[in-house]
Amino acid sequence: MARLGQYSYPDIRFGDAVEIANRILNKFKGTVSVKGLAWELGMAEGSGTLFAKVAALRDFGLVEGRGELRISQLAQRVLHPASSEECLEATAEAFQRVELLSQLYTRFEGEVPDDMSLLVGLEEISRAPRDEIVKRAPLIQKHLTDAIRVLGRPAKAERIAEHSGKRQRIAAESPSVAPEAPAEEPAADGLHITAAGRRLSVPLTAEYIEVAISLLRAMQVEMRREPSGEPAMPLFEGMDFDLGEQLDV
Repeated sequence: MARLGQYSYPDIRFGDAVEIANRILNKFKGTVSVKGLAWELGMAEGSGTLFAKVAALRDFGLVEGRGELRISQLAQRVLHPASSEECLEATAEAFQRVELLSQLYTRFEGEVPDDMSLLVGLEEISRAPRDEIVKRAPLIQKHLTDAIRVLGRPAKAERIAEHSGKRQRIAAESPSVAPEAPAEEPAADGLHITAAGRRLSVPLTAEYIEVAISLLRAMQVEMRREPSGEPAMPLFEGMDFDLGEQLDV
């Protein structure tokens, strides 16, 4: 059994643990003695490696019992799920059973941390000596990465609110569901011209009056060039001018 401070964690990856559980189920009808499993895995009955593998199966909740190991209901759901959703739920439950991984997942909000952040997190959670943390961090990081792939990112309240707000904005901007916004009242002391869906809104000065006259004349010329019955060119289209930020088109 691997330990860091007061926390135990699996000494093998989840995929390896599931493979052993599958062999117990298929070859031994779901129940096997520790000695029988040692024979199956080609290990000595009293070896530390065998003990670590059995402990990992227990950590993930895949087996029950001591001298005689029995495949758990959780392992059955992982190995023979009724649906892909059930397999995902059972796998997520297996990772959540490991307290250290659960705390790391919560701390990093479903994100895979960089090496230094993980070391700091492990130190604050486990209070273990730093040399032990450095030694055990690589496998723990692999476990955490596996867990995050299954669990995904937690749906925090602010993210839910943000998503809801985006949906409301999209609905409000959709012409099929939102009422047309009332037209903005033009300033009383400005020069305003609206035509063909375009708008010129500028201060009322002699210079801008000349600009407006030029634009209207250009529009008149273009309209006269259009064949009868065809739409006229929109106001200001194709014209090159710059009125700065005061021009709203």
